[in-house]
Amino acid sequence: MPLGKWGTVAEAAKHFGVTRQSIHKTIRRGGFAGARMVTMPRGPGWLIPFPFARITLRNGRPPKAGKGKHEAIRGAAS
Repeated sequence: MPLGKWGTVAEAAKHFGVTRQSIHKTIRRGGFAGARMVTMPRGPGWLIPFPFARITLRNGRPPKAGKGKHEAIRGAAS
């Protein structure tokens, strides 16, 4: 159960159906706007604003540099 308007990493993981480690990775990459590190009785922990809203982040390699999607191959006969 979320603490008022905040939820824990474990609650977010259960909500999204992923592991706690995935939630920590998403926090590090900036995927949860407003997530805060707080000191709790058991030690520091993350609180995530409730309702949980994940920002869509890019996965994979960055796009290739070029003029367009179908740039001609350099050195190829035209």
